[in-house]
Amino acid sequence: MREKLTRDYAVRLAPFVERGLIREVPTEWQLLCGQVEMAPYVVLPDAGDDDRYGGARFGHPLARTPIVLSQIGWEHFRVGHGLHSTPRTLFLHLAYVFHEGMPTFDLQLVQTVPDGLERFRALLTDIDEGRTEEGRHHQRLSGWVIPNASEYRRWFLEPGGFIDRAAAFDYPADVAEFLRPEFTSLTSFCNYCLDAFKPAPRPWFPTGTAHNAAMLGRLFRRRFNEREIR
Repeated sequence: MREKLTRDYAVRLAPFVERGLIREVPTEWQLLCGQVEMAPYVVLPDAGDDDRYGGARFGHPLARTPIVLSQIGWEHFRVGHGLHSTPRTLFLHLAYVFHEGMPTFDLQLVQTVPDGLERFRALLTDIDEGRTEEGRHHQRLSGWVIPNASEYRRWFLEPGGFIDRAAAFDYPADVAEFLRPEFTSLTSFCNYCLDAFKPAPRPWFPTGTAHNAAMLGRLFRRRFNEREIR
């Protein structure tokens, strides 16, 4: 059964607001603007994509995507801030999609789920050890798309690994070269949304529709022309 999560972003983001990592909770409109602008940056593959998956039996994107899709479902194609994704989608994304370095954004999303990090640890341990039929199933398929998948899982599970660091809110300060720093973590994304966009748009109906739609269009194109949005 699919777990339903609250859409109350104040509840979901509370762990980061309480620690001062997010100043306040962005509005729905601010989050929408941010994810529209971010989408082209995260959808287009970066230059290191082939290198990360090199050596895997089905490492090519045309081969691995159907496998990943079969396990995650249509949410694999869902682009945005991720607060609308189900816990299972977040967990399996991290198990099936190779990340170079600590996947800060995704782990912070997991932290917005009740007991998310420990639940993710339990799932990844089951996959790594093959203790159940489901674990063995994911172990086999993830090994098809991720080179040396067991070592990849150890980055998360080992003492002081990614999960332990996330639990301590010990996230790296360095950012990916191919991605704008605003989009490398959930916290930086939320703070960017607060800084870059007004809390509320003009009314959608009837007079504000064209203005708001045009603004979203300009945000989406920023990846391609890098023009400032006013």
